[in-house]
Amino acid sequence: MKTALGCLLLLFGVIGLTYSLVTPVFEAPDEVWHYAYVRYLAEERALPALIGDASGAHQEVAQPPLYYAVAALVSGLASDDDLPDLMWHNPGFGYQAGGAVNDNKNMLIHTGRERFPWRGAVLAVRLARFVSLGFGLLTVWATWGLGREAFPQRPALALGAAAAVAFHPQFLFISGVTSNDSAAAALSTAALWAIARAANRGITFRRSLAIGLLLGLAAMTKTSALLLVPLAAITLILASRQASLGIGHWSLVIVPAFAVGGWWYLRNALLYGDPFGFRVHADTPWGRPAPASLDTLIAEMPRLYRSFWGAFGWGHVELPAWVYLALGAILLASLIGWGGALMTRRTTGRGRILLLALAWWMLVLVALLQWMRQVQAPHGRLLFPAIGAFAVLLVGGWASLPRPRLTLTLSPCFLAFLSLLIPWTTIRPAFAPPRLLPPAEAAATVLGADLIFDDATRLLGVALDRPSVAPGDTLTVRACWEAKAPMTQDYTVFLHLVGRDDARVAERYTYPGLGSFPTSLWPTGQAFCDLYRVRVEEWTPVPELYDLVIGLYDAPTGERLPACYPDGTADGFPALTQVRVAPEQPLTVSPQYPLDYQLGEEIALIGYDLSEPLQGGDLLTVTLYWRADALPQGDYTAFVHLLDDAGQLLAQHDGPPRYGRYPTPAWHPGDVIPDEHILAIPALAAGQRVRLVAGMYNSDTLERLPVAGFDGLLPYDLVPLPADIP
Repeated sequence: MKTALGCLLLLFGVIGLTYSLVTPVFEAPDEVWHYAYVRYLAEERALPALIGDASGAHQEVAQPPLYYAVAALVSGLASDDDLPDLMWHNPGFGYQAGGAVNDNKNMLIHTGRERFPWRGAVLAVRLARFVSLGFGLLTVWATWGLGREAFPQRPALALGAAAAVAFHPQFLFISGVTSNDSAAAALSTAALWAIARAANRGITFRRSLAIGLLLGLAAMTKTSALLLVPLAAITLILASRQASLGIGHWSLVIVPAFAVGGWWYLRNALLYGDPFGFRVHADTPWGRPAPASLDTLIAEMPRLYRSFWGAFGWGHVELPAWVYLALGAILLASLIGWGGALMTRRTTGRGRILLLALAWWMLVLVALLQWMRQVQAPHGRLLFPAIGAFAVLLVGGWASLPRPRLTLTLSPCFLAFLSLLIPWTTIRPAFAPPRLLPPAEAAATVLGADLIFDDATRLLGVALDRPSVAPGDTLTVRACWEAKAPMTQDYTVFLHLVGRDDARVAERYTYPGLGSFPTSLWPTGQAFCDLYRVRVEEWTPVPELYDLVIGLYDAPTGERLPACYPDGTADGFPALTQVRVAPEQPLTVSPQYPLDYQLGEEIALIGYDLSEPLQGGDLLTVTLYWRADALPQGDYTAFVHLLDDAGQLLAQHDGPPRYGRYPTPAWHPGDVIPDEHILAIPALAAGQRVRLVAGMYNSDTLERLPVAGFDGLLPYDLVPLPADIP
């Protein structure tokens, strides 16, 4: 069994190192601030103050210093004087692209300086990450030890519990980055193991001392580990019912615990009046002005669940939904096993140790929920101080199923398979820069636009994922770029959908490479393609065609790079293509004046509105409501005319539907199209009889479409529009 444990630890180390290597520097939760704490200890050889921010560690200064001190000793072996060179911020970081979509997931721009062999600050950060990995190994080993106490007759279950930690995707990720979470998991689990060992095998002076030391060390990794103190006291009291513990045993627990871990909290209380550093977190942007309600906490539970199993990067690189469902099935199987065990009163393992594990898990969970009331922190990694207890309970539930062997075999295998895949299928692709292509190969994937910006950059073309989109939906635009000359300035890509009166109904701004490939890094003579996702506003007027405009601009000044065609001619910022924006279902309208006229075989006029009663000397807005019964075969112009009693034209408005933004060739069968026409009504003589008419004609031949009503074809191909005329 020890050989199997050794193999498991080796496998965890290899997989954890893989997670660490595929995760770019500082692309993990708060890693940049965790490392700032490490750096401050290494350089200043003093603890950072809880007030001010001289260390640059922000809220992390409130964390106990054990992990950071160990990491400072190791990473301090490398000079990080070039750290500012790594801090090239991506201005588009935080864009909410779901799942593992490679779109501005990176906080920083990553360059070749991060490649192996590591030097300077990159080496220092990697060394700090190795410390986290070491604590991760300790967590797996301590979980095995806790499992041995819980299942003394079934050592395979202890190995299964260790495997549940070793192959836990989020724990592997956290163990591969600069963070105190793996240290808190390791020492909390080790302390729990020591408590369980004393409860099982009797309380000796040596075991009391071990408990005290481990409690102190755990308290020096994370404040939540302090909850182990009352749990240890209650467990020791219950375990010594036959003979009360003497002062010697209690001294060996309390004195080392306070000496190792208590001084930190005493220092904070004396210097800042805040022993736990809670105010530091509350004063951050994610501190809540008032405690969160139960409804708010319930709404955050899905995110807490997902981030417990796997939310990488800064927590916004997630797994496919089916993976979380599969992991939920593993949990459900364990709960079913425990339900059956409780009903039959036959549990696998020692009940008091399982109760100890359950109590610790519940304490950490309740503490996190209380913390989430004060701070927006639905982060599953904050449960990791109890990950060893969780793994023991998980395996205990599997072992309590009627036929446990299949679940005990398949579940760890699934976790192992998943943990092996995630670095290559989820994390690495989320941060990968765009693939460089020969320009001809890139151009073959798009429709030619061939615009040149400032004689340095060429837009080879664009392609849409679909020609039509509904308001509120996301359109994906593929655009391919080529650098024609080196650039020293970093420009931002803009993408606009522009409609009538230059109204923008969708817009997107990002560094090229979706945040990972600034223009100053572009090699000349090579091309790459981006997929820009842009959301169309809910309020977008529909149905209409909108112009797609793409270009580059200097974000600090707002100045756009001039665009021209390869022959040198300029045309401002031409539309590269047009996008139809239409509702998923045809518009439902209630015209002020319902009609039912057929124009040709393809178009119907179903009603119209008037902005006001028709009066001389005013502007009158007539809104026609067209319906496409079939795909129009021509490009038609709509018109509204005001005629006198003799049929003479007094006022008119002719134009393509929707001011040219939705011409008839773009119509789809079933479309309902509101179409405004504004007429300047001339002065009318008292009692003068006038009438409004409408229709359509072919824009090329000027031939009107025939109009048919209930009584057949209408003369002159005109639709009468009865109106209130004073």
